[in-house]
Amino acid sequence: MASVAQPVPAQVPALKVAPWPLLAVILLAVAALAIGWVGFVFSDDASYYRGASEWVAKPPFAGDDHWTTRFPLVLSLAGAILLLGDGSNALALTSALWYLGFVVAGTMLARRIAGEQAGWIAAALIATMPLIATAGSVVNCDLPEALFLVGGIVLLADAKTGLRACLAGLCFGAAILCRETAILGMAALGPLFLAGRPFPRRILLAAGLGCLGLLAAEMLFQWAMTGEPLHRYLLAFHHDTSVNRADNLEGNLLVNPLVDPILVLLINNEFGLLFPLALYAVWAGAGRGLAPDRSRALLLLGAMAVSAFVAVATLGDKLVLNPRYFTLAALAATVAVALWLVRIPPRWRLPIVAAMIGSNLLLLSAQNQHPQWPAEALVLAAQEFPSRRIVTDGATLRRAELPLAWEELANVGRIGEEKGLLLLPDTGPLAGPEPLRRYASPATPLGALLIRLNVDDLLPGAARTRLVSPSQPMLLLSPEPPIG
Repeated sequence: MASVAQPVPAQVPALKVAPWPLLAVILLAVAALAIGWVGFVFSDDASYYRGASEWVAKPPFAGDDHWTTRFPLVLSLAGAILLLGDGSNALALTSALWYLGFVVAGTMLARRIAGEQAGWIAAALIATMPLIATAGSVVNCDLPEALFLVGGIVLLADAKTGLRACLAGLCFGAAILCRETAILGMAALGPLFLAGRPFPRRILLAAGLGCLGLLAAEMLFQWAMTGEPLHRYLLAFHHDTSVNRADNLEGNLLVNPLVDPILVLLINNEFGLLFPLALYAVWAGAGRGLAPDRSRALLLLGAMAVSAFVAVATLGDKLVLNPRYFTLAALAATVAVALWLVRIPPRWRLPIVAAMIGSNLLLLSAQNQHPQWPAEALVLAAQEFPSRRIVTDGATLRRAELPLAWEELANVGRIGEEKGLLLLPDTGPLAGPEPLRRYASPATPLGALLIRLNVDDLLPGAARTRLVSPSQPMLLLSPEPPIG
């Protein structure tokens, strides 16, 4: 389709804001969250909740592990708990607000680079991107980190004074407090400082001072609280000594360490059609012809995205190839696609945008919304049999601690420590009486639709299992029968 591209104007014109694009993006965002909503996943979000509860109960709290020191996220969750009380509603509010903030920040940056029309296109693609929409339903540090990085880019791109640059540095510092991987993208500022352009060194120096000032303030806080100014960094450095990417598949297609990082971008349900189209957009010259101030913002975003990608690709023993580490790259790709789309005729533009949004929503509908189903099944069993003791393995019991406390359920225990009804994975035929209950995980939204249409039996076995029963079923057994 390179032949249909129109001449690139010197500057993408800003169009008058109309209410319908905003309404369309809002509806798409609501649809994406509704389709891909996961909620509490009994994992890192439990650690964030514990840290937030400490701030609510007896502030201040210095944090005692890798997760509870991520203060921007933990403090926002503490505010939600103060507003809504204990329970999953506080988690839902926190995740949705960070999602909203990132969509707004990404849209602002896209408009800053490519104009208003491209900004609305980028907003629709960001809001429905499976990576972003799924993160918007789970309390995690991915969107807070990315939001502050994008905020820093927006401020730094237009910085003419040291004050604005210092504010950009504060955003970068806040990103590091969300997660130390923010440094991987910020490393691009080093070569830009040495080059002295397109940003004056004094501007980058002011940004650096703003960043270091915030980090120094956090160190003083830790020194006062724990006696160790590097408390958070020591916890972060030692929380996971090594990573084996062959073991941590993370849903990626792993072929060879040299190409695996590229495959994460090109073949992954978190990005849909984004990166193949972004490659074509770059080849078609999506970034050519921009005014200097706009190209400066695009250069900054692209440099930080490339820096983060290269760092993650080479840190094979420290970071798994999880798509969430490529959020900046995804945003840069979205801006490139939006730049290209506004410069081709509408007869091509509208079907491509529709295809990208449709594939995003379809991929969201195929995701497993119950990744920790054993813990969910334990809560269901405890609710269904409140007068019986239910025992299960220690890992499942630990994951279910928070929802069991929210529901005030105390009739659960650990296998081997006490007796009761057994909640175990369904691993095949059993000897003895039938199970009391079989808790099958809910189907994905797409699987539920196929069941409703009565066509799920037409799927191949593996595909049907993936869509209709994506997590292993759990059985509730009487303790008497032997388990075969």
